[in-house]
Amino acid sequence: MSQLRGRWRAPAVGVVAACVFAFSWLLRFNDPGGSFAGLTDDHFFYLVRGWQILFGDLPVRDFVDHGAPLFYYVGAAVQVLFGRGTLSELAFCTTALALGAALTFWLCTKASGSIWAGLAACLVHIWLGPRFYNYPKVLVYVAAIALLWWFADRPGAKPRLWIAVATVIGFLFRHDHGLFVGLAAVVLMLSLTALPWRERLRHAVLYGTLVAALVAPYLIFIQANEGLLPYLRQMSTWAERDRAREPIVWPGLFDNPDGVSDGAREGAAVRRAIAVVRDNGEAWIYYFEIVLPFLALGVLTLSPDGFRPSWPRARAKLAMVAVLAIVLDAGFLRSPLEARLADPSVPLVILLAWLIVALPRLTLTGGALLPPPRRYRWPIRVAAGFSALAIAALLTTLMSANLHRRFDQAGMTDRFGKMFERVGSVSDQLRLDWNLESWLSRENRPDLITLSMYVNACTAPTDRVLVQSYLPQVLALAQRAFAGGHADLRPLYFGADSQALTLSRLRRQSVPILLLDSDDSLRQFFVAFPLLKAFVDERYQLTATHVFDGRFGISLFSRRDLQPVSTWQPLDWPCYR
Repeated sequence: MSQLRGRWRAPAVGVVAACVFAFSWLLRFNDPGGSFAGLTDDHFFYLVRGWQILFGDLPVRDFVDHGAPLFYYVGAAVQVLFGRGTLSELAFCTTALALGAALTFWLCTKASGSIWAGLAACLVHIWLGPRFYNYPKVLVYVAAIALLWWFADRPGAKPRLWIAVATVIGFLFRHDHGLFVGLAAVVLMLSLTALPWRERLRHAVLYGTLVAALVAPYLIFIQANEGLLPYLRQMSTWAERDRAREPIVWPGLFDNPDGVSDGAREGAAVRRAIAVVRDNGEAWIYYFEIVLPFLALGVLTLSPDGFRPSWPRARAKLAMVAVLAIVLDAGFLRSPLEARLADPSVPLVILLAWLIVALPRLTLTGGALLPPPRRYRWPIRVAAGFSALAIAALLTTLMSANLHRRFDQAGMTDRFGKMFERVGSVSDQLRLDWNLESWLSRENRPDLITLSMYVNACTAPTDRVLVQSYLPQVLALAQRAFAGGHADLRPLYFGADSQALTLSRLRRQSVPILLLDSDDSLRQFFVAFPLLKAFVDERYQLTATHVFDGRFGISLFSRRDLQPVSTWQPLDWPCYR
């Protein structure tokens, strides 16, 4: 019987992985959720820089790179290969996330030894819903963990090389990915107790050398175009300011800022408890994600085989995953929590899958405990049982709260074929939304879409626009390049030392209009960038102002030597095309 199970296990895992891929793809694609042709403004933060490559610019050389060059190139390649618009981007990101979910399921089955435990944990990953633009936060760590486990089983040159390749790819997608993967790799290499210390150190040093050699061409490119020190200083300033804008917040478990539901006030005690947890769901998941890797490390210390006797080097593999989860929690979890809770989910759900098997095994049989904890077998078994029940109760309570709504929005609660029909309707809607002219007859369009329509209608395709505010979707939807090497030029994010380079770029570009802020924000901009103020005063004049969506005050500056050819009626602004 065991031989039969072993023979069919791999095909069964493959079939379930394919089902996970299809389910994840349909769930995400059928409910994009973005207000701007299916995408959010944060997605456009990366995307507008990738689309800048379509205008002939390169990151670092021609525009500011916030440390994600490969993301930009992939975003540009998607447009070239699959067509211009948000439909191709959404389809690509959905496919990448679905692939990540399927591979995460595979890793979960490896860690737990159970298809059912792997599937349950993977469904948590899908439920958390990584943002579309965060597909590298899934794929990079799925690939890294798989390669690191391969190295743990067969330490050698080939897996070490591929780990180095994955590290550099992660680094190019976003620099901190490379650092986090590198830390996990060193932890695993140094914790392989089957190898002598000298051999472990040799692997770590050779791995570091390979990473340095692979990333050297990119660093040389930076040095030749901007200089490594200015690049690092600029990136550090931007990252520091971005973290200061959205700091880590310790949310209350029993204090929902949006108010308490009726269920939390009325009904039986159990019903009230469930309502309280759901009302503060983000906080409960936040602390659960923080506690989970420490719980896993604690359970790992109890057993010589990690409660997975049939999985070689289970303790070293799982300890590495737990360390990676702690690092990702520290690096990714900050405000707004709703957007970030899924970011560290890959290592977390792998640990969850293992705990789904390890905790009941420890509770029911005690497992193979090490001598010191063996003296406390019964308290440990009781604690393990309590932990298993608490995890099951928490996740069941939270996931059951909005599953039906999410399935319904994806067309999965009606007849079988409706979800596939919804793929077609979503695709048609995205094609329609990408055509800005289609918005002219819509009364309830987002106001910033109106600004995109103006830029598209009143500037030439070869023109560029300087934007002060964080409005990446405006130029992206208008299909215009940003000017001066900045997709946005917020004073606190960029120092005055960047003015000279920005000015040199502006002087050789066709920039008929500037979209700057108004009132105090505009005055702060001019104070922070006196050279740019002199340039604006010399060549541009204030032409119009408008408040978009009730909160974005925009001042339109146009070149003094330009005469408008018409007036664009929706805004009553001058048109230069």
